[in-house]
Amino acid sequence: MLTETTGRTPQDLAAELEGLRGVDWASVWEGPPQGGSSAFYKWCDRYGWEPQPGDRNLVVRTRSGGRLTFESSDLWHPVNRLTYRASRLAATDPSDNAAVVDGAAQAWQQFLEAAEGVLGPAQWTGAWDAEDFPEPPERAFWGNRDFRLETRDPYRMAFWAPLGEHPGQALLVLDQAISFQAWSSDAPGASVIVLKVHAPEGSRRRR
Repeated sequence: MLTETTGRTPQDLAAELEGLRGVDWASVWEGPPQGGSSAFYKWCDRYGWEPQPGDRNLVVRTRSGGRLTFESSDLWHPVNRLTYRASRLAATDPSDNAAVVDGAAQAWQQFLEAAEGVLGPAQWTGAWDAEDFPEPPERAFWGNRDFRLETRDPYRMAFWAPLGEHPGQALLVLDQAISFQAWSSDAPGASVIVLKVHAPEGSRRRR
C-alpha cells in the first residue's frame, strides 16, 4: 500500500508558486527582523505568512496552507533558500517498493505540469542519468555529476532560471528523490518532491 503523507496536491504547488509572484526577494534573502517584534510580524504579514513554532530556521504557513522553510547559514540571517515539500509517497511494506517507483514517475509528471502552468516551460528537465544534465550554476544548488551518478540524487529535476534583471531574483528548482530502500526488498521506500527557491550567490551576505 502507498501513502501520500504531505496532504498536498499539484494544484497546491501551483497556488504556492502563484503566491511567490511579486515577492521582494532582496528583503527575503536579508532575513526577517528580530523574531517576535512588530517589524517581524509586519514582514510576515506582507505575504500572508504565518510563523510556526521552530528553532534554527524560520518556518511559515502560507495563504495556501503550505509550509515554507527559510534555510539560513546562521540564525535566520541571511536566508540561502526556501523549501516546500510538495509530495511524499511512501510504501508501508517492502513489497510495495516497485509501486513507489512507478507512482513517483506519475507524481513527477503531475507536479511538473502544475509548476510549468505557472512558471512556463522549465529551462531544463530530466532524470539523474541524462547526458545533458546541467552542472549547478552555484555549488550549493544541486550535486555535481559524480555525486549524482553515485546517489541518483536528484532522481529527477527541473529548474527555471531567474527572470529579468531585478536584484536578488530567485532560481527555482523542483526535484525528486527516491530513497535507496525503494530499490531493495529490505525496507519500505519513499519518493519526495521538493520545491527549492535558491538565493543567488551575491545575495548570500551577512548583515
